[in-house]
Amino acid sequence: MFWFRKKKPKTKKIPSGKEKRREPRLEDTSELTIEPRQPESLGLEKRIYYARTKNASPSGLKVECEVLFPVDTVLDIRLPSSKTGKLIQAGGKVKWVTRLEEKRVFEMGVEFVDTSISAIMDLLEHLYKG
Repeated sequence: MFWFRKKKPKTKKIPSGKEKRREPRLEDTSELTIEPRQPESLGLEKRIYYARTKNASPSGLKVECEVLFPVDTVLDIRLPSSKTGKLIQAGGKVKWVTRLEEKRVFEMGVEFVDTSISAIMDLLEHLYKG
């Protein structure tokens, strides 16, 4: 019938400058290693790449790296915590990438996937201990 219109799904508008994150991120500048799970499909060799965290939360990391990993790349992450002495191991999926021209490096947003609760707890301990 003509009087029934298909309703558009309602979306919540987020004012500019507001974050869409589930949890707040805390500044962190730790060294870590990342290894793509399927490097051949990316045209990379199977090896460990070095990176640095910029900030972190229980749901993900902002990482700075000299290698471009495309969006949706799944990574194995190893972060040795100098604060707790623990090795934090997690899986992550690249959600976004930006090139920092002034440094010739890339910033990536990495969301945790296939990561144990104990690894997240170790990360929280790393972030809040200090």
